[in-house]
Amino acid sequence: MIVGLYLEDFSLLNKITKRLKSKEFILRHLKKVPKDSSEIAVIISKDEIKNCSIPQIQPGNLDILELKLRCVYYNCKELVAGIDPGGTNGLAIIGNKRLLYQKEIENIIQLSQIVKAINEEIGLKAIKIGSGSPPERNQIINSLHEYSDLIKLVSEKSSGSGSHTAAATRIALRKEISDNLEVYEPKDGEIAWVQQESRRLSKGLVTIDKQLAHQILVGELTMEKAIKTYTNRMKVH
Repeated sequence: MIVGLYLEDFSLLNKITKRLKSKEFILRHLKKVPKDSSEIAVIISKDEIKNCSIPQIQPGNLDILELKLRCVYYNCKELVAGIDPGGTNGLAIIGNKRLLYQKEIENIIQLSQIVKAINEEIGLKAIKIGSGSPPERNQIINSLHEYSDLIKLVSEKSSGSGSHTAAATRIALRKEISDNLEVYEPKDGEIAWVQQESRRLSKGLVTIDKQLAHQILVGELTMEKAIKTYTNRMKVH
């Protein structure tokens, strides 16, 4: 795919060229807009180019720049996101039965920001989330609460093995939807482990109580917020 860079903002140009390292994209710097698409497949410009017959995109969230290029190039709309929850979360985007994007993301806040950017800049038809890993799954659902009408739970049973992104792709492609979220009640051993983790992550300063550990496991709190809450509570006493 030959991508034309019609940009005078050198800072933005530098950021974009660093993002588009894949051999899939052949970059061409443009001083003027070509008359037709015989040489350029997609143009990236800071502002919309009026009366331009060549497909174009304007960079927003650079984490999804490659996805935006593929969507324009392959004319893909109404995308489906697949999310494999866990310690490392897998994200995959499908459009017109084509795999358009894959990424592994540890931070749930970053994951939700990317999903939100995809919906705002391109559009999502559905957000399919695997039913496994209840703590992370619930945190992801809570972080995307404004898109509750798009969220569908997908069973991860018999989903096979592989990378997190491969699992996310299978989740995005699955048609079987689970209407009911299984009630998850953390076990004593899981609560104790979270308490130990809080002490390790706080470098021995605090050990959160069982209630906060329970809230982390059901996805109501992050570890960072739980430690902060417990620390503030101790200061009051």
